[in-house]
Amino acid sequence: MSNATDHHRAAAPWTRLWRTGVLHSCASGIDGNYDDGFARFWLRQFEPLHEGARIIDVGTGNGAIPLLAQSISQARNLHWQLHGVDIADIDPPGSIDARSCTYQGIAFHPNTSMTELPFGDGAADLICSQFAFEYAPRDLAITEILRVIGTHGRAALVMHSEDSLIHTISRSQWEACHWLLQESDVFDACTRLLWHIAQATDAPARRRLSLDPAAESARTAFNAAATQLMERIELSPDAQVLQTTAQALGRMLQQPWQSPDDATTAVQALRAWAQDEQARLGLMLEAVLDGAALQDVVQRFAASGLPCRTGKLMYRDTMPMGWTLEIGHE
Repeated sequence: MSNATDHHRAAAPWTRLWRTGVLHSCASGIDGNYDDGFARFWLRQFEPLHEGARIIDVGTGNGAIPLLAQSISQARNLHWQLHGVDIADIDPPGSIDARSCTYQGIAFHPNTSMTELPFGDGAADLICSQFAFEYAPRDLAITEILRVIGTHGRAALVMHSEDSLIHTISRSQWEACHWLLQESDVFDACTRLLWHIAQATDAPARRRLSLDPAAESARTAFNAAATQLMERIELSPDAQVLQTTAQALGRMLQQPWQSPDDATTAVQALRAWAQDEQARLGLMLEAVLDGAALQDVVQRFAASGLPCRTGKLMYRDTMPMGWTLEIGHE
């Protein structure tokens, strides 16, 4: 992200995602909270922490990392001060699926950039960041993380890598969104067809609809656009956005509508969801780090005098998921 103003402006699509209640935005579709290599990495970070330790997760979303820390502290009969910070307007306890999580004891800080953390110098025992640090203005974020961990705290980052499975799938997803929004006519075609269908509210109206040349033209156009969508799904099986869109359009055609305006609003909402998805994916593709970019980040942190250790986070021992960077004394 080029500067702090752009960083704040990019928060809106994330706010809408986190308000749906998802725990993470991982494109590989891990069920539930992070597990496998993700869990092992964070368990290693939590293991040295003592009673009363303060953990700050930056770019927390709906609190996947604080929830993991919470479960570990409870298992060890320890009380940790858990904080989740996000530039988006998050509200994990009030999100749609919040009933599946217990957030008691976790303090969330919405609308808060990692470049302006509301904590004192040296306040954190551990700062966590998973797929978040790389989105922020780099120099400002590094300066702020170093300020808050001081000389005795630590920071642990998981960052998008160019060779990761997430990057591969996300690029396919972004290309699918681009096709859907810039090349396909499926949203407009569905709107035109539903406009006719929504007016056929009784049997006589439905009979008239079957004889209406304009309605038949709209049906033909939608069928052509839907066929193109299904062909694109076959060509891009990793692009879940296309399958989700096809399923949503299918449901729209089957449900009764109170008015054409209601149908139009539903299609517009689906289009807006795809636009948000493309925006988030675009930000991720901009943020991804190759080897040279990783070394640049390491050198900037290491200039503080703190030791830095890098690695590769693997999922199921075979799939690279991102870079790891640990800052501070073990």
